[in-house]
Amino acid sequence: MRRLLKGLVGVAFSTLLAAPVALAQEAVDSGMTIYFQMGGNPGDTATLARELGARDAARVLKVDLIEQHSGWDPTKMVVQANEALAALPDAIVVMGHAGTDGMTAFLAKAKAEGIIVIVNNNELPGTGLSYFGLDNYGAGRNLASLTIANGDLKAGDKVVVYGAFTEGSAGADVAKGATEVLTEAGIDFDTLQWSQEAVLDPALSVPVLVAYLEANPETKAIIVPGHGGITAVLDRVLKDAGKAPGEVITSGFDISTAAIQGVKDGYITVVLDQQPYLQGFMPVVAAVLQKKYGLAGLQLNTGGGYLTKDNVEALEALVKTGLR
Repeated sequence: MRRLLKGLVGVAFSTLLAAPVALAQEAVDSGMTIYFQMGGNPGDTATLARELGARDAARVLKVDLIEQHSGWDPTKMVVQANEALAALPDAIVVMGHAGTDGMTAFLAKAKAEGIIVIVNNNELPGTGLSYFGLDNYGAGRNLASLTIANGDLKAGDKVVVYGAFTEGSAGADVAKGATEVLTEAGIDFDTLQWSQEAVLDPALSVPVLVAYLEANPETKAIIVPGHGGITAVLDRVLKDAGKAPGEVITSGFDISTAAIQGVKDGYITVVLDQQPYLQGFMPVVAAVLQKKYGLAGLQLNTGGGYLTKDNVEALEALVKTGLR
């Protein structure tokens, strides 16, 4: 175990600090097969860094990594979890978008089969499983607080929050955290529920938000609590609505090339960073540690970073490496 931990610590530091390049460290042969839910589509904005993190950890630990992509569809995630279960791997890394109730039957079967389940990106409350991702409610509060501070918003200003407001749905806790901060600050807001179609194709959110701005010209800010693809098109929203950079404050989730350009151009104000590379790397490590040494119930909040005009140049360099 000492050899494994020493190898993991050394490789983790060299990987996270030097970028995901070919690793010189001696690999630890775990001999494990792990199915891993990546979330979106291969190589897309909110998925690539997670893919790279998981692949780096799999290479270090000699894990047979099998990637699954769901296009962020919770129903498909449940189907994929059960497909992975049928293959009887050593471990399955899932996302919690379907909710604890939606995953209960799968979790019971996995436990009966002795298959380790790790959660990434979106938690499954009450399960006690190892989790690597955001404190969703806290992330929503953080995003709203950053928007207020960086946008110089004040009591009486009008804001629209475009997100998930159906109780129990993925992202609902993020939206709840954001709206609670706005309420506490005395800022007026409307809520707009995004559609599943817009979740799958963020371009569909553009006319919805443009129409809102046209109907509500006094709007001071748009907050998108929890969707990198929609955040990435906020510049298009303002351009199509005839707004100048900074005329409407905008904020959302997930650093991407488009979001970086939006910040540089002044159309996007704040982007909360989930640091998805960690959401890929750490679940693989956790699965190996749990399988070999029974080290379970590990937790890491990966959502401490954010992007603004003040740090955009430094973070852009990291994005090019696949780390952010």
